[in-house]
Amino acid sequence: MLEPDVIPTTEPDLRVGIILPEDEEDSIKVDIPLEPQYQMFSENNKKFDLSSGDQIEFSLSESVISVLINGKVVGESSSWSIKPMNIEYRIGNKTGIKVKDVVSGRDFHWKKFLDVYLLGGIEVKRLGNRIILINELPIEQYLMCVATSEMGAACPEALIESQTIVARSWMLANVEMKHRSLGFDACNDDCCQRYQGTTHLTEHSIKGALNTSGKVLMYRDNICDARYSKSCGGMLETFENVWEDKPVPYLKSIPDAPSGFSHPALPLNSEESVRKWIESSPETFCSPTFIHEKDLKKYLGNVDEEGEYFRWSFKYSQEEITEHFNEQLNLNAKAIKNIKPLKRGGSGRIIKLKIYYVKDDGSIDSKEIDNQYYIRKYFHKKFLYSSAFIVDEEKGTGDFPKSFTFKGAGWGHGVGYCQIGALGMALKGYSTEDIVNHYFPDTILKKLY
Repeated sequence: MLEPDVIPTTEPDLRVGIILPEDEEDSIKVDIPLEPQYQMFSENNKKFDLSSGDQIEFSLSESVISVLINGKVVGESSSWSIKPMNIEYRIGNKTGIKVKDVVSGRDFHWKKFLDVYLLGGIEVKRLGNRIILINELPIEQYLMCVATSEMGAACPEALIESQTIVARSWMLANVEMKHRSLGFDACNDDCCQRYQGTTHLTEHSIKGALNTSGKVLMYRDNICDARYSKSCGGMLETFENVWEDKPVPYLKSIPDAPSGFSHPALPLNSEESVRKWIESSPETFCSPTFIHEKDLKKYLGNVDEEGEYFRWSFKYSQEEITEHFNEQLNLNAKAIKNIKPLKRGGSGRIIKLKIYYVKDDGSIDSKEIDNQYYIRKYFHKKFLYSSAFIVDEEKGTGDFPKSFTFKGAGWGHGVGYCQIGALGMALKGYSTEDIVNHYFPDTILKKLY
C-alpha cells in the first residue's frame, strides 16, 4: 500500500478494492485467462497451479471461504490470493483475470454491473459476513485502465495523457485514504477513481500512461491533490466549498474558458447573476461550443449515460416533490412552500439551502441542508447531477406552488479538472501541458520515477 506523505522514487504497487463490503456479496466468480500462468494460495500458503480457462468460485461458508475450481471444492480458508507466476505478461484489451458482475456507479443513478478484467493479482478475503476482492498491481498498469474507465477510448491523446497525469497525482497525493482500514489504497468506483481493469483498455490509453509515466503535478514540495469531475458547467468550484473548509491554492474558482473570457453574469455573487449564468450558454470549454452534447457519447466512459451535462432541467409536481422530501428527509410535510439557497460557491453550486414546508396543522417549518453532496443526494432519487441550480415555481390555486422546475449547470462537484472541458480543449488542439496548467494553475509537472 501507499505510505502517507511519502513521495515515491520508484513505481509503487497499488491495492484497489474491486468488491467491497457494501456490495454485500457472499460469492465471487472469476475466470483464469489463457496467459500468463497463475497460482492460487490459501492463507496457510497451500498452493494450487491454475490452468487457462479454469472457472473459480469463492463462496462464504460460516467463518471460511470455500473455493471451487470448475465446480469441484478444493479447500477452505479465511483468505485466498491468485498471482501471476511471471511479472512480465501481455497487456491489452480484456487481458487478465476476469471477475464477474462487479458494480460500477455505487449509489449513483448510472449504477451497472460489469465483468472486469484485472492485471496483476487478486486477493479474496472474509470481512464479517461478506467477502471482498482486492486487486494488487503496479500503479502504471492501473493508470492505463483508469483513463478509459473514466472517459472513452475515442478521446484524443491530450485528453488521455492529461487524465492519466491527474489520476496519478490524485492517487500518489494519497490525501483521503478512505479505505485504508480495509487494507487497500482506493476503490474501483466514483468514490475514488473509476477503474474497470482492462475491460475498455486500448493502445491509446496504454500509450498515454507510457508517455506520462511517473509524471505528477506538484505545488511547492507536495504532489497535488488533483480532483476532477465530469462537467463543471463552465465555472470551476473551490476545494473548500466541497470538502474541508481549508483553501487549496491550485483548486480555484475560475472560468473553464480561454484567457480573456468574459460573461455579463460574472462574478456569480448573487441569485440574479447565477440565474443569468444558468439560463445562458457561455462559450466555455465544456460547453456545446467546443463539444456538442450529441457527440459526447463516443467520448464518455462506458457507464456514463447520454444526457445533458452542461445545462439540464427537470420538473417536480407539488405532489411529487412533497412525497420525495417526506421519503428522503422525514418531513411529514403537507406541501413544499419554497426552496431558498443560503450559500453558493463561485461556480453557482449551492453549499447550503433551506426547504420551507407546510405541516398538517397549517404551520410553516423548515429543513436546512448543508453540503453540496447531501443536496444532490436528497434532491433526486437517482442523485442530482450538480448543486448548481435555480428553481422556478409555478403558482397554484392555493398558498403553495403547483410545481417546481429545476434548471442546472454541470455534472459533479466541479472542483479541479473538468473532464468534458479537458475534452473540449484537446479537440481544439490544446496540449497536455496546456490542459493541466489550465485546471491546476501555479503547479508544475515533475517526473518522480
